[in-house]
Amino acid sequence: MDVPRVVRTQISTSELTPPQDLVEAVNDGKVGLLEIVKALGEYLTSTEDEVRLNGLTFLSNSLKAVNPAKINRQATQTLTNFYISKLDDFDSLPPALGGLTVLSRLSTFDDDAAVEVYKGIVENVNMKAYVQATRHMVYVLFDSLLAAHRNALKSMGTSFINSYTKMVDGEKDPRNLMLLFSIDRVILLEFEVKDHIEDFFDITFCYFPITFRPPPNDPYGITADDLKLALRKCMASSPYFAKMAIPLFLEKFGTLTGPSMRDLQLTIAACLPVYGAEAVRERGSELWEGIKTEILYSSDTSIEAAALSALESLIHTLYPTEQDAPTGLAQDIVKQCLEILNEPDKTQAIAATKILAAIFRASSSAGKFIISQALPQLFRQFNSPSVPSHRSPILSTISSLLVAVQSVYSSSVSQRSQDQEQSLEPYRDSILDVLREGLRTEGLKSPAIKGCTACVQIPNFWVKEDVEDVVRGLDDILINDQDPEIRPEVIKSLTTISTHHPTIIESLTLPLLFHNLPDSAPSASDHISREKYRSILSSLKKLCIQPALFQTLIIRITTKLDLLSSSSSKVQEEEMGEFDIRECNIAYSWDLLNSLQNVIDKKIKEKHSDSIRYIDQIVPRLNTLVVSASTSSTQNLKLDDVQPLFKDRRLIAIISKITESLVWELSTEKQSKWFNSVYQAFEKGDWAEVIHEKTNVGSVGSPLRTGASSAEQDLIALYAGTVQGLKGDTALPFSSAAEFLSSKIHWTINVAKDSWQVKHSLDLICAFVNKRESELQDSLETILGSIWSAEIQDTSKDLETRRRGLSVYLHIVKAIALLRNPLSYTALDKVIDILSLSNLDPNFVQYAASGFSVLAQGKGKSHLTAKLLHAQKLWNFVLPKLTAGDKEASGPGRLVYLTAFASLLPLVPASLCLADLDNILPPILRSLSLPDPQQRTNAITTLISILETASDSKEVDRAIHQNVEIMVEFLLKSIIRKEGLPTSPKVRITALSCLSIFPDIIRFEILHKHKSIVIRELGKSLDDPLRNVRKEAVECRAKWYRYGNAV
Repeated sequence: MDVPRVVRTQISTSELTPPQDLVEAVNDGKVGLLEIVKALGEYLTSTEDEVRLNGLTFLSNSLKAVNPAKINRQATQTLTNFYISKLDDFDSLPPALGGLTVLSRLSTFDDDAAVEVYKGIVENVNMKAYVQATRHMVYVLFDSLLAAHRNALKSMGTSFINSYTKMVDGEKDPRNLMLLFSIDRVILLEFEVKDHIEDFFDITFCYFPITFRPPPNDPYGITADDLKLALRKCMASSPYFAKMAIPLFLEKFGTLTGPSMRDLQLTIAACLPVYGAEAVRERGSELWEGIKTEILYSSDTSIEAAALSALESLIHTLYPTEQDAPTGLAQDIVKQCLEILNEPDKTQAIAATKILAAIFRASSSAGKFIISQALPQLFRQFNSPSVPSHRSPILSTISSLLVAVQSVYSSSVSQRSQDQEQSLEPYRDSILDVLREGLRTEGLKSPAIKGCTACVQIPNFWVKEDVEDVVRGLDDILINDQDPEIRPEVIKSLTTISTHHPTIIESLTLPLLFHNLPDSAPSASDHISREKYRSILSSLKKLCIQPALFQTLIIRITTKLDLLSSSSSKVQEEEMGEFDIRECNIAYSWDLLNSLQNVIDKKIKEKHSDSIRYIDQIVPRLNTLVVSASTSSTQNLKLDDVQPLFKDRRLIAIISKITESLVWELSTEKQSKWFNSVYQAFEKGDWAEVIHEKTNVGSVGSPLRTGASSAEQDLIALYAGTVQGLKGDTALPFSSAAEFLSSKIHWTINVAKDSWQVKHSLDLICAFVNKRESELQDSLETILGSIWSAEIQDTSKDLETRRRGLSVYLHIVKAIALLRNPLSYTALDKVIDILSLSNLDPNFVQYAASGFSVLAQGKGKSHLTAKLLHAQKLWNFVLPKLTAGDKEASGPGRLVYLTAFASLLPLVPASLCLADLDNILPPILRSLSLPDPQQRTNAITTLISILETASDSKEVDRAIHQNVEIMVEFLLKSIIRKEGLPTSPKVRITALSCLSIFPDIIRFEILHKHKSIVIRELGKSLDDPLRNVRKEAVECRAKWYRYGNAV
């Protein structure tokens, strides 16, 4: 390679980055680095500043680009000496620094070179003469030298410290300060700085407190907190700062406010432990006065929290061990706090409590002292209050102290424990007495619950009998107290107790709760009883997540369901009528099942391993209820008998969901075994393995057989639940997946009695195809073609059959579209093509257009498999075709394309809409006028997602402002109930939510003419029969009232 020619070309064209082929030649050993230096000779020594700078820059860029291993010791020494000689050249300094930084990181760069480089900089570089970027390069080089050659710099002794402090003095740029603070900290920690501490104090504490505010859109991302934290670490790096720093802190107490005061408190918290007890003790009382003011009188909670941290640091510094007697300041602080607590209803009493809690957390010896002083006084005040109303704040103080004790003694990182310190032991009985009384007394329950929860969590403090006593008190509140604010606290407390003492909750709380659950449903008019049992179920849902309690929940709920399914309702029927009692019992059963499902879902989310252990206990028992109900012959019922409870489809559907959740958690081997049993039941009529007690079930055949009753066919939901829960690699009990799928397609189209059965069968088909795509790959195209030609295209068939055929077709397309299977797109082409036939077959084509909502559902919360970006790929395929079809159509023919577009909208993420807003926004606006409420909801929801991200793009913002008047006009039509326009609560709420966004993002001059119209129309929504709609309307109208008003 002709190196001189390459160098000459690059320099002459001002391309100062070495070409890749030159770099590769150096790395391969074909060209030596010194050859490049020689080729640059005339440029490096040129008398012209620009030429010399270009040559030096090219050399430094070459060093950065080549493999460091190719720079040998000789080259390192030669280049280092060369660069040092350039440090006094003002224009050449930046590339020289860049080159030296690269060299300083090489293994061939020795300690002597590091010292020479450092001396060269401090002797030749006047930092104040250079811009920020150049100064930053100097600091980067310092940092590199310090990292790799620290001992060499240490050996320089006083000369290094003196020169360094002079070099960095006066720096103001935040980017440079971030680096300097980290360098300062290393030097303070590892160098001998005692004799130079004043110099370091001058170059660090001069920045305190930092009041930096980053400029808007700062590309460097340096925040004030970044600088404060870096400086704080630096200030807390040496105990020698104490004599100068503490007076400075005391001085700042009188001048700082707001964020600067918070910074001061946090800095004190960080520095005091480093400065040490001896230095801090001299000014401890003065520090306390400054800290105390911010705790007792500050209205800013963040400053108060920082001051409490500073107090903890102060106490911990003065009394670090258990042997350090809490004399002096600690006694003074406790005395002041107890005096304040003599008036427990005053605001300062809360602050005094926080101070005492902070002291306990800070020091073992001081903590024991405050407990010994505070609790006896508080017990006396509680038992003999000067005013009855004082008992509540007194008990709150006791509980707050107990919480502080618990936070220390139960912490995994704390070295302190109740067993070791015995701080609470003398007061065990008194604590229990006041807490028990608090649980029984109105107005004291909340602080008592808080205290009980804390005590239970203190290891080895309360014995089992104490915990049982407290749990009984909590249970009594749970059952008898209807206060909506107290009940959640009780549940939270019992839940916490259940993690420490599950057997106590199991033996005391659960039996009480289940005893208060009725065996039959309250009447329709008995709202109080209904709310009571729902409240109990809500409690059980939170308590029984614990593995030790879950089995009890299963047994009790399934027992209740057995009673409901078998009990006679004659007495209640006489009072309410057959329909009312049946509906009430269904609602009660659904609530029980929903509670069970919620607990299962929560346990699965928290990855509890015991969830699947009970599948054989849960699913067969629930199956027994449904199967026995569905197979009971209607003819055998007496005239005065009611229909079996578990024939109700709402109950079957939720049991299906429970089955799906549990099956999904099984291993593939256990799934295979379970599915084999389910397959035998549904295909062969052998239910032995999937029901709990065969004696409860009469003669049961396959629900899919010819001649099965409608109730038996409803069991398809259970079959679907199992298939939806299967994993893709579970072994199947049959050899041909295609035959299984074909049989389910035939059943769905030709056998299913109604839309409910069709829906669950479609879910089964979609899940099976999605999970078994690889096994069906060779037959799917044929199956889809057969459905299309035989069930959809054949116009001689009735409309319902064709609709079912199309639904099956779309669910199969959805299943494989989630996997980005190319067949899904070619199959979808056929559906798009028939949209053009709306004038020939209007009803079917309209159904096909609405059918795109199947694809829009995506994976949702199901256990379907979905590949990344499946939604984007499907949207990008369909949208151009719908747009083209819409342009070619005319008149009413365009409506079906708009319907398809609106139906598909939930599929598309906001990012895709924003990327192609010019094409997507017009049809969205047109969709706002569609008659179907669901399609209007889709359009409005998409519009909301666009509006919420509109400010990120000027183009999007402009498009929205241009069309906002049309949006408002259409949205106002959707917020009210009007004759001739179908509506739904969902579309009204969504439209109101969308209207609420406009005042926040649209300039007032654009919509000022519409303000009065919008407010008038919103007034009509205030009369909506649904509370949620009225609530949304109130919030929306409030925003429009403020719209354009001066703040």
